Amino acid sequence: MNKYCFSEEILSVEKIRILEQKAKELGFQERTLIENASSSLLSIIESFRLDKNVLVIAGRGNNGADVLSCARKLAAKKYKVIVAVLEEKPLGKEALFQKKVLEKIKIPVYSFNERNINDMKIFLKDKCFVLEGILGSGVKNEVSGFFKKAIQLINNSGKPVVSCDIPSGLHPDKGIVLGKAVKADYTVSFIAYKRGFFINQGPNYTGKIVIADIGISKEALSEVI
Repeated sequence: MNKYCFSEEILSVEKIRILEQKAKELGFQERTLIENASSSLLSIIESFRLDKNVLVIAGRGNNGADVLSCARKLAAKKYKVIVAVLEEKPLGKEALFQKKVLEKIKIPVYSFNERNINDMKIFLKDKCFVLEGILGSGVKNEVSGFFKKAIQLINNSGKPVVSCDIPSGLHPDKGIVLGKAVKADYTVSFIAYKRGFFINQGPNYTGKIVIADIGISKEALSEVI
């Protein structure tokens, strides 16, 4: 197992959500968990030894917040970072917070919507790899429209892709592609392996899988009553 992996267990999304809730019951705020997760994500990305020229693509939820937080930390490690935020709807609280921080410290952040999504090809062309956190493990419905276009651009870019938590568009429990999914070279997933990584289409989309922690181990969370 990779040195960053503390669990060989395969869990359902429901079970992982329970463990995340237990972390909050211990007093961990959502933002703290995001910062912990993004720090683990950073360390693992560094272990991949990819060229330090990255396009970070974020969605509106906490999966997006994870990669936006990681973008700041990658920049601190001298990666050349550009950020693309998919804003077909207003960003969630945590993603918006992370975006504002990036803007304040002058990391280039570009917003994309249905009208200008094809322009993202320009940024993909100039980067060595992609870190994506578009859709998290809560995805249930078929990916279409704006997000489908964004995922297609990533897949067509020919660039190595690191997916945060799960390749966007892959069902975490069933391992089926929901219309369109990112074909990742690396998947850095939190707490435990997800069932969908190993069944149906999952193995064709996850690439190398590494499990990251959120600042407290699954074993410790399992002890919380």
